[in-house]
Amino acid sequence: MSKATPAGLLHLYRQILRAHATVLPPPLRTMGDAYAREEFRRHRDAKTTPAQWAAFMQEWQRYLSMLHGTADLPEGSGDIPDDVLQTLNEDQKRQLARLQEEAARAREEILKGVPPEA
Repeated sequence: MSKATPAGLLHLYRQILRAHATVLPPPLRTMGDAYAREEFRRHRDAKTTPAQWAAFMQEWQRYLSMLHGTADLPEGSGDIPDDVLQTLNEDQKRQLARLQEEAARAREEILKGVPPEA
């Protein structure tokens, strides 16, 4: 893991941009690059403590691992455990189904290069 030094932060930032270039489709790459740039800039300009830097670096390392498919996650990406699903009421289940449908539709549009509807 990179250390929370200026060189370590720059190295991590560049790794993230490279991962975006190789893993994400163009619309998501643009969004991901902009988000990473803003987050790194905000933390660079803020009065951040060493503990905050460590947490910042750890979370971005986890994100990078997720992009590379090597994340050590207990569940698949976005999967909701069955015990949690069983606790949802009917309205929550309907909302979840609508959200999943919209996410699937948006994913297909992004992969096809169609801009999402406003």
